[in-house]
Amino acid sequence: MLKYDFEQYLEDLSSNKFQQLWPAQKHILNAYETKFGNAKDIGIELPTGAGKTLIALLIGGKWIESGKKVVILSANKTLARQMRAEAEVLGLPVAYMEGRGEDIPAASRRSYQRAQAIGIMNYWVYFNQNPVVDSADLVVMDDAHLAEHCLDSLYSIMISRKDHKDLFEQLVRELHMRFPDYAVLADAVADDAPPDTSAELLSFIDHREFVDRLKEIIDASPLSESDTDLRFRWRRLRAQIHTTNLYIGRDALWLRPYIYPLIKNDQYKDTEQVLYMSATIGDPRDLARRLGTRKIKKIPVPGKFADRSSGRRLIVMNRTSDDSNIPVRMELALLNAIHVHPKSVWLCASEHEANYVCQAVKKWLKKNQCIGHQTWILTPLGDEIDQFRRASAGHLFVAGRFDGMDFKDDECRIVVLTTLPSASRQKFYPLYVKGSAS
Repeated sequence: MLKYDFEQYLEDLSSNKFQQLWPAQKHILNAYETKFGNAKDIGIELPTGAGKTLIALLIGGKWIESGKKVVILSANKTLARQMRAEAEVLGLPVAYMEGRGEDIPAASRRSYQRAQAIGIMNYWVYFNQNPVVDSADLVVMDDAHLAEHCLDSLYSIMISRKDHKDLFEQLVRELHMRFPDYAVLADAVADDAPPDTSAELLSFIDHREFVDRLKEIIDASPLSESDTDLRFRWRRLRAQIHTTNLYIGRDALWLRPYIYPLIKNDQYKDTEQVLYMSATIGDPRDLARRLGTRKIKKIPVPGKFADRSSGRRLIVMNRTSDDSNIPVRMELALLNAIHVHPKSVWLCASEHEANYVCQAVKKWLKKNQCIGHQTWILTPLGDEIDQFRRASAGHLFVAGRFDGMDFKDDECRIVVLTTLPSASRQKFYPLYVKGSAS
């Protein structure tokens, strides 16, 4: 077990910004040193703004001093750059790596692989079909649950009506012919199906019956050769196709493992320790199942620390009511807010919804003479976050993701949930204006 005095270590670094540990940080680091240092997989859960970054950097810095290779992974380039900036302010050596293998400076790669600097990168650089860096001894997964986006790109396939029209329609027609009892398949082949049809999992029995034909159809499709992304995903998944799940939606089919095989990935299994950092770990068994990891031990945090952070948040939600005046009131409130602060983030449940809402809001902004407002739809690598942050006026639309973004002060003060979260199948009431799509 590694033994360190983290308070003394922080003092020795002589950072102008980080001068002392907060009580929550002190509790976590003490527990790490005295009880969890030998654990293989450790979960650290603290609220946003409670200081997880400093915890990760101090632990990483001490591993570097012991001659161990350390990598800190972030959900996108923007967060990785923020982590690099914090490490530099703290005074730690950093090897920042971004982009394709040939884009990474050789000096950065060498300093990381010689354990002379902490490697900082996004998940896609480290967990790659052809990794360009050695496995680390210590891996820190910042916003750990967001690693699922990277694993999805490695181990799953989406065939959509929009991007793969002919292949999608051939598959749903044959599926519907073989399995007519699935309502979602009837909707997928219909011209007038409702837009809110729920996705369904093809049963394991039906999957086994259809999987060989599925393989034949995809192998014979011109898309499996002409679409680079689909081709590479299909080559990775094809051999495991009998053990994947097939999810059926009205406008898309998804092939993915029930549990991602991260535990078999060399960049993961060769590590001595993995730290999972997040504000929302919850039950660590769920995180382990979602990512396909070993058993995770979460450091317990007293309630007096778990509910405190350095930031403040105001959440405004529309009432779920049939009162026809509510959309009007929401439009006026949102329009007035945008006139005061012309930047907003819109959290959407799906890519389809994000595209729809983005188009609706663009028309609504034009109708209300909001000139010079740019719009972005967030992609997995997150380049749009920096563009949005720098803009004086603009609106960022995010699909199926509710964290991994960090905005300070006037970078963004308005967040809109386009549909209220609910555990039931009740109707959702949009927070954007009902007539804005017209």
